[in-house]
Amino acid sequence: MRGALSRRRHQDEEDESSFVSMTDMTVGFLFIVILLLAFFASKYNEADTVPQFRYDDLQARYDDLKRRHDDLVTRQTAALQEIARLIRQTDALQAQNAAKDRQVADLRAEVKRLETEIEALRKLKDDPLEVYSAQSALARRTMIERLAEAVQRDIDAAGVTGLSVAISAQGDALRFRGEGLFRSKRWDLTENGLKIIRLLGDQLRKELPCFTLGEASRIMEACNPGLSLIETVQVEGHADSVGRYDANLILSAQRAASALGEMVNGSGESATDILLFRNLLEQPVMAVAAYSFTRPVAKNDTAEGKAANRRIDLRFIMYVPPGLEFLPQTVADIPAISDKLRARANQTAAAGSAP
Repeated sequence: MRGALSRRRHQDEEDESSFVSMTDMTVGFLFIVILLLAFFASKYNEADTVPQFRYDDLQARYDDLKRRHDDLVTRQTAALQEIARLIRQTDALQAQNAAKDRQVADLRAEVKRLETEIEALRKLKDDPLEVYSAQSALARRTMIERLAEAVQRDIDAAGVTGLSVAISAQGDALRFRGEGLFRSKRWDLTENGLKIIRLLGDQLRKELPCFTLGEASRIMEACNPGLSLIETVQVEGHADSVGRYDANLILSAQRAASALGEMVNGSGESATDILLFRNLLEQPVMAVAAYSFTRPVAKNDTAEGKAANRRIDLRFIMYVPPGLEFLPQTVADIPAISDKLRARANQTAAAGSAP
């Protein structure tokens, strides 16, 4: 019994001790909280606070500034896009101006060339042969330019690519080149080449009557003011450097003959036989020549260069009295020749005005 009472007293003493310890801890915690509140209270400064109305005013100003900032960013982005567009437009205009400048330069060069020719004619007015030759060269150049423009229009209208036409540096030949005419080691024309060469024949039928004699002659001073006469229209065949000279000579001759044959046939738009156009000796002006690979217009070290050299040139040789050994005419015969051509022109004009 005593043992039980002793254990009960000991338990009560332990419980009381635990309660006292918890109380002390609580009091200590509260003391710490009070100290912290006192610290923060000592740091409190009414000047650090902002009245509600002032806070609302600042918030409104901030919102306004943010809206203005966002608007400026939007406008800046739009401005940058507009600047980029204007830069692209400026680049395009500069490219166009450069192209126009090149055209102007070409026109000035052409004007300079014509002025040089006119000046040469003035200086040589006392030499009938030189005057006749210069007039013939000018008439040939003008005729070839018309022919080149017409053929280029035909090429564009037909949608043919890979084929180019140009006038030679001397102004005496029309040059065709590119993959559009002949394949490597082939003499027969491609489908596009066949089409263009026949169209070329049709364009020749429109130009040759004014510069030739024969049944189809239609010489007029309107289209041939100097009454010049074509001696030969030479279809010249060329080849690239692949293979032997003699083999390429035969190949280039076959190409020239093939092109002339198709020009004779035409595209069906004209019934005039192109062989009816004659020179002063009443010979057909159309002829062929072959040069193998001896007259390239590009280096043969690339595929493009080889394609450029597989070509046809159409060279116009004008009649010059002393320049042809098989013609007995001399400078003294120029008036007689001119009278003959003028009489032919008058006949053409009369025929055209007849009812």
